[in-house]
Amino acid sequence: MKPFIRILLGFIVGIAITVGGVALYGYLTKPKTAEAPPLPDKQTAVITHIAGPVYVIRGDETLPAYPGEQLQPGDIVKVTEGAVAQVQLADKGSALLGSDTLVRFMKLTGADQKLDLRTEILTGSLSYKIERLEDSENIIIEVDGTEYEVRGTEFVIEKHEDGTILIVGEGKVQVTGNVEGGEVFVGPDEQLVIVKGEEAAKVEEISEENKIRLSSAAPMPAMPFGYEDAPAPMLVEIITDPPDSDIYIDGLKTGKGKFHGLLPEGTVIDVRIRRRGFNDYSFVLTANSDQYIEIHLEPSGLEDTLAEEIPVNPNLARLRADYERRLADLNRSFADRSNLDAEAEAEISRERAQREADLLAQLEIEKARGSVLETELADSRSETEKLKDLILQIQELTE
Repeated sequence: MKPFIRILLGFIVGIAITVGGVALYGYLTKPKTAEAPPLPDKQTAVITHIAGPVYVIRGDETLPAYPGEQLQPGDIVKVTEGAVAQVQLADKGSALLGSDTLVRFMKLTGADQKLDLRTEILTGSLSYKIERLEDSENIIIEVDGTEYEVRGTEFVIEKHEDGTILIVGEGKVQVTGNVEGGEVFVGPDEQLVIVKGEEAAKVEEISEENKIRLSSAAPMPAMPFGYEDAPAPMLVEIITDPPDSDIYIDGLKTGKGKFHGLLPEGTVIDVRIRRRGFNDYSFVLTANSDQYIEIHLEPSGLEDTLAEEIPVNPNLARLRADYERRLADLNRSFADRSNLDAEAEAEISRERAQREADLLAQLEIEKARGSVLETELADSRSETEKLKDLILQIQELTE
């Protein structure tokens, strides 16, 4: 009986450890459902990260996007509300497409297969983190007829119904279009707000709110490719329950419900899953193999639920930011008008003083002329008297 009891106890302990392990870690790792796709060995654009529903509009077709998909000229990447997607530009940098965004990739490479990227933001936001480009390489973003040329920088462009805002963290972006002088350079910690139907935009110092917006829009870990000894890609898939849970990678919100990404082998990321009414769940993931992970959140208790902060509506936050920007513009306008009024008043005073000085000078000239005339008149009278005396003397002599 003892061997049988020993085996039975071992079996029970094994089950307990297994169940306890699942409860402790809070997620299940399933067998691989897919392997990381091979990446191209040339300068081009590839989708590497997807969180939430993302699609590629190619011609008349709208296809679900997937990590490793190589974009073609003319493709439009559609990121639905609450989702994000990241596009890797070989070894040059990354572009993060935010929620509710449409971006057209019009051109990808030049004749010499160098990176020659031209994109158009139809709506939404696009943030870049780009290394320094070679002289023969270009990245140009077009928004409503205005061109943003990149040489190596970190920045965000957001297009809204009433205009576009550019926020630069590092490097410089050359902007050509409805800007002061037709062309400006926007440098580190500067911003440029172009409003439809208004006068040419001017470069401004970055606002505190836009500093936060810039940091929260940073691209996820890059998956560079296209050069010798490039790191091997590892496919990581994270699925959440509830399916509308927020997924944070290294502290940055990256979408809801699903995350599919290609990470360089050995990359370590911090993952946090959050949803109102449930306990947060965090873990550290090392991309040392292809991984499929399901995470099930536990409902929070009464005290935790009551203590949760009400999430900020992003549309409300944007409207508030837009209101604050317009208020600042209005205040600047009044300040400029006050300065103009003060300058105009000073100019009037200068003109009045100048006119008074001119009149005084003219009066002095006229006085001088009057003195000369009086002197000449006196001289003339003296000569007349002398002439009369001479005539009288002549008359006396002739009599």
